[in-house]
Amino acid sequence: MMQAEEITNTRQARKHRRANAAIRRNMWWSMGAGLIPIPFLDSAVVISIQVKMLGELSECYGTPFRASSAKAAISALLCGLGGETLGRALLGTGTVSVLARSLPILGFTLSALTMPTLHGALTYALGKVFQQHFATGGTFLNFNPQETESFFRVKFEEGLKNSINAQPVPK
Repeated sequence: MMQAEEITNTRQARKHRRANAAIRRNMWWSMGAGLIPIPFLDSAVVISIQVKMLGELSECYGTPFRASSAKAAISALLCGLGGETLGRALLGTGTVSVLARSLPILGFTLSALTMPTLHGALTYALGKVFQQHFATGGTFLNFNPQETESFFRVKFEEGLKNSINAQPVPK
């Protein structure tokens, strides 16, 4: 009996490591996409990266995946954040970045410093929310963004710190 429990724990630990690696890898890709100098194109690329990440996470946990469900979940979660968390981050990074892009040289520099941070933090938080959801047996069909909002906010702040410090995300 003990051996079966150890096997289960080993499998869960392996899933967790694979999921963390996918989140870290896609966070870095999202940060790189933040360097794209064309407004809104960078966001479209980041959404594609996030959908790909959710596909990788759903594969890790054996959850059925549909890109349309992943896009809907991303939208619902980001729309549910409200003004406080996302608004503060956008004012501190995104809005300033979009406006700054209209300034020659200086604008791109400011954008290059802010957008990667925002995109990295959002991708990290999204990944952590779905890692937790899938690990507890959740699917895209029973995902409730309201239930995960506070966890998302915590992970978003954690992602901001990791992105700003440009340090690898803790395992």
